[in-house]
Amino acid sequence: MPYRVGVIGGGTYGSRIVKAYYSCHMQNQIVLAALADVNSEAREDAKKKYGINVYADYKEMIEKENLDAVSVVTPDFLHEEITLYCAAKKLHLALQKPLDVTVEGAERMVKAAAENNVMLFVDFHKRFDPSLILLRERYRTGKLGELLYGYANIEDAITVPADWFKGWAQNSSPMWFIGIHLIDIFNWIFDKPPVKVLATGGKKKLLSLGIDSYDFIQAKLVYDNGAAINLDTSWILPRAFPSIVDQTFRFIGTEGIMEVDGQNRGIEYYSSFDGGSMDNPYGYHVLEEENALTGCNLSGYTVDTMLHFPRLLQKLDQGATLESLAGTYADGPQAVLATRIAVAIHESVEKGGVWVTI
Repeated sequence: MPYRVGVIGGGTYGSRIVKAYYSCHMQNQIVLAALADVNSEAREDAKKKYGINVYADYKEMIEKENLDAVSVVTPDFLHEEITLYCAAKKLHLALQKPLDVTVEGAERMVKAAAENNVMLFVDFHKRFDPSLILLRERYRTGKLGELLYGYANIEDAITVPADWFKGWAQNSSPMWFIGIHLIDIFNWIFDKPPVKVLATGGKKKLLSLGIDSYDFIQAKLVYDNGAAINLDTSWILPRAFPSIVDQTFRFIGTEGIMEVDGQNRGIEYYSSFDGGSMDNPYGYHVLEEENALTGCNLSGYTVDTMLHFPRLLQKLDQGATLESLAGTYADGPQAVLATRIAVAIHESVEKGGVWVTI
């Protein structure tokens, strides 16, 4: 019998997950049972489109729906309370990054999942980007040699903190919201964490809008062999920027170099009707028509990661164990490591740019 799944949070990203899960529901991989969200419009939209039950309180949803798993798509600082509650109810969990914004909270979440023998899947969707998969393969097979130095940036338009998440952006930062993706990618590619970090940041633009959060954070990550990676994060690019996100990667080793333009994939569009854009359909793309079988018109690596959790649940339903699935997804301990590094970066910023050991 397919696992019954609920979603907690149906906003900007949660609504995409509900739609992706509905395609898995249509293929009998899972049963998409319900959505819990404090916003009545989000609830009614999901109920109308997918015919699922909706709740204002996630605890009521869990009490009434006999769920096997939940996907948590809430602001970062709400993750721990929900995770501990759901783990105690023996529910498998998928969470958006970061796992938590404190090491202690993240570790409590991992402990709760382990004690209750439930999956803790963390949605680090950059691991599904074909260009970064290729970068990892080139590095892991020795084509770049030993890492010497590198650079990466990930920056959002100001639309994200000022419009989409204005209500809670002050509880986050560009390093927590998007930089955490690249921290995880570095760990995933190089298979080891940095040993120390140094970082600086600034607050000006968002403060002028009444949002007390960093505009930008720049960090240097240094590894045990002396290799160093510079990481730039921000979320105050102008609204006129032709994409919500800008991201690039450049790594130099003893035997090679590889560069990835993660934002402009060579597709530019300009029109007198709606301005212009640099589209990245590899990350997220809405197809003109829905697939008749799945009811889904979403594609791209950010969708692939959404679909990975239901497929793992299907394997569990068919007899797989958590042990047999280890290594096939970003798990709790890996997410704790990313949180630990991000906490060290913020500590360095707050201490005025000093070296902090991981």
